[in-house]
Formats: sequence, C-alpha cells, structure tokens
Amino acid sequence: MAGESEYTYVVDFDGTITANDLSLELAAYYGGTGYREIENKYRRREIPIKEWLRQMVALLPPDLDQLNRKALEWVSIRAGFNDFLDQVREQKSTVVVASDGFGFYIEPILKAYGLLEKIEFVYRNETVTDSDGQLKVINPHAHKICPVCGNCKAAHVVRIKETGKSVIYTGDGSNDRFGASWSDQICARDRLAEVCDEYELSYSPWEDFYDIIKIEKPDLKDCSDISLCLPQGQGIKDGI
Repeated sequence: MAGESEYTYVVDFDGTITANDLSLELAAYYGGTGYREIENKYRRREIPIKEWLRQMVALLPPDLDQLNRKALEWVSIRAGFNDFLDQVREQKSTVVVASDGFGFYIEPILKAYGLLEKIEFVYRNETVTDSDGQLKVINPHAHKICPVCGNCKAAHVVRIKETGKSVIYTGDGSNDRFGASWSDQICARDRLAEVCDEYELSYSPWEDFYDIIKIEKPDLKDCSDISLCLPQGQGIKDGI
C-alpha cells in the first residue's frame, strides 16, 4: 500500500458503495427461474459465493459490453460516498475496494462518476469470455485452498494491518463477515449486521457514507480469536 496513512477503509462495492447489488440484479434480470434456485441455495448457505458466481455467470449473455451498459444504467451510488472519499484523503488515509461480485463493472462505474482516482486499489473478481465464447469468473484473489470466497477479503485486511495501519471495514452482505471479523472497526448494515449479531461481533450500524465519516477511528488490535477464518492458514474455520 502506498502512502503513510494511519487508517485504511476496506469497502465492499455492491450494496455498499452502490445502493443496489448489481451482480444480483444482473443475475435476476437474465437468469429467470435458474437465478432464484441458485440464490436460495446461497441464502441457505448450501453453496458459497464462489459457487454462486460460477453458476450465475452461466445465466448471463456472453456480451460484456451489453452487461456494462446495463450496470451503468442501473447503478445508484450511495449518498455521501464522494464526500467520504474527499474527507479520507484530507485525513491522509486510504480507501480500498474489495468486491466478491462479478467485478467487471466496478472501474467503469467509478470512472464514470469521477471516483476511481480517489481510491487506492480495487480487489475484485474478473469476468472474461472463454475459448467457447461463454463467460466465466476468474478469482485472482481467492485463498489457495478455501472453497468459500472468490475474493479473500480477510487476506486484504490482514495484509494491510501488517503494515501497522488499522482497518475500518464497511459492508452489507453476509459474505463480508470474513474480512469484517479481522477488522479493527466494523460498519455493518443489512445482512452483514445480522451475521455480526449471529457471531457476536461488535459493529457500528450505518445508512449512508455520512455515517461512516463520523465513525471513531479504531486502534490496531489482534482479531485472531474472534475472526471467522484463517487467511494465512486453512481459510474458513471449522464450525463456521
């Protein structure tokens, strides 16, 4: 990570930076009844997000230009995000985006809204066209053996903390629980808040990024005992 910032904000994209989950909306729009079956399995935790991505991408038309146009048409940036980015820069802190969705539309959207240059790095999956002309999701930031996440957000959090910077994690989905559990401060809403309650992880509720601006900055702490996975070991912990 560049710079000498004391804090790093690790921020989810779909449903967090955006008010809507674009991966979910694209899957629902193109997926028909197949979408609902896959989504229900995921919500019951019968399949992990990595498998959700593999199955859902097969329901999309193999036309990334078309899909990007839909994403740009549908996207809604959550209130306060631009002001949040400006304040973070004034504090000499940084923002990292970590997404476990389809990923291909993130940089085009951020660039279209003049936000990309204010973000330190984007960790995301890659959606590409294979030799048969079909879409597939590649997971360049996945854990080597853990089968759960396409993008190991916990690994990003741990790596940042090893540089001496505390991490404020901001998200909304159940799959954010792994990165959040390693963070020094969790800002949670929707399903992430429910999972934090389930695993007794303390968090600050939020509605928009004006709430995130007000969050008290945390000290760096050891979260190994309360974490839900071991990104430098086996991945997801037994019994989670």
